[in-house]
Amino acid sequence: MNLNANIEVGSVSVFTTDNRGFDAEEIADRAIDKIIFVGDTLVPETAKLAQVYRQQIRKILVQYLGEAQESERKTVYERLTQGGYPEAAQFVKRLKEE
Repeated sequence: MNLNANIEVGSVSVFTTDNRGFDAEEIADRAIDKIIFVGDTLVPETAKLAQVYRQQIRKILVQYLGEAQESERKTVYERLTQGGYPEAAQFVKRLKEE
């Protein structure tokens, strides 16, 4: 029995925060790099249009990711309130304010 295997290792990126999770803008920045790549070999006019499109998509991502984060906080707040943990619920409610 013969077994041939090829392994290719790509690049790995690590993103961290300090004592918090990622905000909508940070997540959008990471996502947009995966969604739209603007190569440096494009015709300048095309590259400019692609960058404008990229920024428009990023704005949409930031908006909806922010809404998702807010919705998650509301769900956690409601579950804590209904579960009899009003102090913890108030803490979660204040997270947006910080």
